[in-house]
Amino acid sequence: MIMQMTIEEVLGTDIEKTFFQSGAMYAKVLNDELERSSVELGDGILHPGEFVARLGEKDRTSFIMQKGNYLRYCGRYGRLILFSVNDFVSDYYYAFIYIDKNTLLLCSNKGCKDIRIQKLEKVKN
Repeated sequence: MIMQMTIEEVLGTDIEKTFFQSGAMYAKVLNDELERSSVELGDGILHPGEFVARLGEKDRTSFIMQKGNYLRYCGRYGRLILFSVNDFVSDYYYAFIYIDKNTLLLCSNKGCKDIRIQKLEKVKN
């Protein structure tokens, strides 16, 4: 049985923090609202301040940054895991919906796709 839910049903009141732009989901979360906790992804744990260039292994079910840019994990807000780009600091973040350690949802104004993570590859900074 396949269960379909709307993004509003998945995020609940956290949806108020999100918006879509340029094919991605973002969240505006103030510094004191950000939960700076580690997150289990695939076979590893990502800690705030650590970088990744890619989430997922297969092109169809992954999120890949352009060369020279990296996602820096910043923390969580509810079911959202939040990233900035490189060392840029602001209250605006790339937002992914955390389903479980192997599955994130990447949403846009066109819908959502799953990001499947088996192996977490961190970038050494």
